[in-house]
Amino acid sequence: MNMSANRVIRNDMIFLNERISSKENALYFLTTKAVQVKIITQQEEFLSKVLEREAMVSTAVGYQIAMPHGKSQAVQQPFIGFLRTLEPFVWSTQDNEAVNMVFLIGVPAENQGNIHLKVISQLSKKLLHDSFREQLSQLNQVDEIYSLLASLNKNLSAK
Repeated sequence: MNMSANRVIRNDMIFLNERISSKENALYFLTTKAVQVKIITQQEEFLSKVLEREAMVSTAVGYQIAMPHGKSQAVQQPFIGFLRTLEPFVWSTQDNEAVNMVFLIGVPAENQGNIHLKVISQLSKKLLHDSFREQLSQLNQVDEIYSLLASLNKNLSAK
């Protein structure tokens, strides 16, 4: 039985302390994993949507965090992937912001109820709390990060 079904936050999409040092590599890494766990069907299709969105305006949000996102028919169910890198790297030459935590948000093309906006808003609210960000940057077990983020699942069950 897949415990991750219908969950926006999934423990199989949380990756800690990876040696990644560019936006492209981070997005490629996360979309590769999303294909492996079958939440997206075509990596290139989804990746191109995310990069299109990035080209409009950087998704670095401060606090060394970026929230790239994309809508695509390749996305089978809404999800958030979380990647924390060993070292911060410059996310975008537009703003030179250093990032070491990336939340990749994927939503199906139909995107009922604008779920990506709900996800971004829920996540943004949490990120305003210093204690939440500290735990995100310091916890070293996937299960601990999952527990920290899992409250988003409750708030985002697509009804």
